[in-house]
Amino acid sequence: MSLKVLLAGRRGGDVCLLSPSWSSGSWLELVEQWFQHHAKEWLESSRMETGPLGAPVLKLRLHPAAGEISILATSNLRMIVSAETSAVGPGYHIFVCDLFKALGKALDIEWADANEAERVGDPTGYFHTGDAGPVEVYMLAWLQESVGQVLRMRSRGAAGCAMSMRFGHVFEHPGALLTPLGPRDERWMRRVYEDPRLGMDVFPWWKQGVGAHARLGRALCRLWTEVVWRPPLLDEERRLMRKVARTLEQAWREDPSLTYPWREWREVLGYLGVGGTLAEFVHQQAETHPARGPSLGYRRGAVHVALPEGWAIRIPGSLAEAHLEDGTWVARDHRRTVRFMPLEDGALPSMAEHPAMMELEHHGQRVSGRASLRKEAGECRLTAVCSSGPHRALCVVSFDDPEEEDWALGTWRSLDHATTAA
Repeated sequence: MSLKVLLAGRRGGDVCLLSPSWSSGSWLELVEQWFQHHAKEWLESSRMETGPLGAPVLKLRLHPAAGEISILATSNLRMIVSAETSAVGPGYHIFVCDLFKALGKALDIEWADANEAERVGDPTGYFHTGDAGPVEVYMLAWLQESVGQVLRMRSRGAAGCAMSMRFGHVFEHPGALLTPLGPRDERWMRRVYEDPRLGMDVFPWWKQGVGAHARLGRALCRLWTEVVWRPPLLDEERRLMRKVARTLEQAWREDPSLTYPWREWREVLGYLGVGGTLAEFVHQQAETHPARGPSLGYRRGAVHVALPEGWAIRIPGSLAEAHLEDGTWVARDHRRTVRFMPLEDGALPSMAEHPAMMELEHHGQRVSGRASLRKEAGECRLTAVCSSGPHRALCVVSFDDPEEEDWALGTWRSLDHATTAA
């Protein structure tokens, strides 16, 4: 079970003078603005959505390895905060608690006392007492329990295990256990199960405080799970690489004694076309301190991507992904494109109404489909209609090189669906 902070509070101050219908959504906008100002460096994303019974919910992400923090505001001026912290570590847990303490002072929030029976509060006690000592104890207990579960799964033949990895992407990697800071082998797991303190290296933010260790852990998470290892195609890819390079530089200038990923840092700077004194220094460090083992980055290999409505597909990790407004998911690089769109019940592309036009067939365990393959000068295109029980989807794979036909067929045939008709 993950370590979760569940806070209940009542909004006070000037918002009490406002009508409940205004205060819930607009008050959360004030909260969002507060985080954008006071946690600007650490705020990954923020968005508003509708929660239970129509109540507005603010979703915040404060670390690339963390799940979203949920802040729900009800019409009776009450609020609920939910934040899981075990994926990142004690330093992050304390950081999140301190942020909400500061938020409470700034916006006059009256926090409820801890209630163990209703699981309200901070299980470690830090939010309520300020005593950080138990936080590490809880984190290590969670780590020991999680590693034990993985070991039991592996003893029953399970493979491809992961811990603290965010939903949406499953990376193909030979490691026994994938974590946001890289793979761990079974020997590591057995040692950590016996003595959890030997596994502190798996937490991106172990030490208390916003310093070099926290920034380095943040950058390493992005290198392992997010960076696409080629020159950027999209603006967001370029922004991500710049963010990684900037975070590494900030950490290094604050504490040069830490162990830095010089090889991958040099690679990122090369993709960005960055030169100058720092780039030369990073290159020199990469040459004089050669890294051992494979390069960092799960996306150097294949990745299974969760698609809308329960679908999933296997693609090269080097493809840039985007969700379009019309519901289409697209993955591409400079020579290949994969497009996917779930279809409404009964809706089929015009070509699917003429089976003779779709000469290829595939029948998998959960998904079957028909496809047509057209090869023309400069572009080859595989168009497929797939079905899984009552669910339908359109998949189009485009590629420049006819030699990649097998890859296109394999990509189509990798489509899977989580559920089928009973």
